[in-house]
Amino acid sequence: MTLLLASAVAGCTPRHRASPSPSSSSSSADQDPQAEWSLTVTNRHSLDVSVYVMYDGQRSHVGVVSAYGTATFLLAPTMVSAGRTPRLEASAIGSARRLVTDAIPVRPGQHVEWILDNGLDHSNVSVW
Repeated sequence: MTLLLASAVAGCTPRHRASPSPSSSSSSADQDPQAEWSLTVTNRHSLDVSVYVMYDGQRSHVGVVSAYGTATFLLAPTMVSAGRTPRLEASAIGSARRLVTDAIPVRPGQHVEWILDNGLDHSNVSVW
């Protein structure tokens, strides 16, 4: 019970994890609306990027992904619950380059993989 309470409180703040965890499935997301969702960002840009999740008019900073690096973040289910369809934003640090996705149909417990191209002109988003 204490672990569950600690997880609920900690779920309000994005956490960084070194390796992805795409084992979550949509069926587990349907069963647990309080499950965290994960975001893996692969940055093929020559600059570090700041990553944000935008939902309900809010813009939440998730973290920074180093140039040519990959990072995985665990995120609060409130960002994607109750029919919310978030958008992702990547902003190159030290540049005006910025990329924003269309709305992404992700649910609690799912995993999103976002690959940023070198010029931040295009990206590829997968949800599973």
